[in-house]
Amino acid sequence: MVRNAGIWCLCLGTLLLFFIGGRLNPIVSLFTVSLTPLPVYLAGRRLGSPAAFLLVLAAFLLMVFWQPDLEIVTKNLGFVELLLLGVLLSTLESRGWSTDRAMIISVAGLTLLSVILLAGQAYFAGMTLKEMYSQKTGELTEMLTTVLAGAGDQSTGVKVMGVTLEEIKKLIRSMLPALVITNTGLVAWINIILARQLLVLFKWREPEPPLCYWSTPEWLIFPVLGAGFLLLAPVTMVRLVSMNLLAVLALLYFFQGMAVIASWFQRFRVPLFVRCLGYPLMFLQPFFLLAIATLGLSDIWLDYRKLHQPKDA
Repeated sequence: MVRNAGIWCLCLGTLLLFFIGGRLNPIVSLFTVSLTPLPVYLAGRRLGSPAAFLLVLAAFLLMVFWQPDLEIVTKNLGFVELLLLGVLLSTLESRGWSTDRAMIISVAGLTLLSVILLAGQAYFAGMTLKEMYSQKTGELTEMLTTVLAGAGDQSTGVKVMGVTLEEIKKLIRSMLPALVITNTGLVAWINIILARQLLVLFKWREPEPPLCYWSTPEWLIFPVLGAGFLLLAPVTMVRLVSMNLLAVLALLYFFQGMAVIASWFQRFRVPLFVRCLGYPLMFLQPFFLLAIATLGLSDIWLDYRKLHQPKDA
């Protein structure tokens, strides 16, 4: 009992460090945002769903205590949503849901919650949904500029992952829905992978099947082809919808591509420190992201991991 209380307090302390560090430095916030669900997810898997929910509640109350007004809540809705992501993932997995299903349902639920919150903010601000959407895209581009300024780059010609700042701003304006979904999905995926390693390291759980067996349903190729053909439509809105849909589907194939690479690392017994260096490097250039998604797509036909070969009788 005392040990469980210590684990819960450690998770809460980690969340507070993430929150405070993110408020003090925009560069640190990029790191903390990605790992915010991790303490909640670990608490849920180790101590149960009620402990994870109480952890989120305690973190929320301490956040309000930090600055007791409504502004602190509205400015940190993303932080709260990521806390809820940890609760959803741990709760669904604890109830026997597979990892991929738990992740998809959690991301879909948070996306729906984001839409509801956006509509609520627009209503109370006396704005239309389109006006609120434009405001949010402006806030994101401004935050990106602030992060780059904090890193010492203030020129609009600077490139992030090989893309100029102006190109990133244009991308955000046209593909915000897909960016929200893919960002949430990527954060969920990263935290699940890290949590599995930590659970085994701390001997809190038995090793679970590795995520290198991730595989998307074969029928998913038909929505991909349909969205690709819709890019040729003469209607701007149809093209925007198809671009957003393709971006979301590409994330699923990116996961499958990473699973293929992970299986190769295991097959050739690549040292752990090389893996720790190799995985982050894959996120540095858009070309790598596209190449990995293409690798996952081609795995449907080439079956690199030999998952679909008939077993010997």
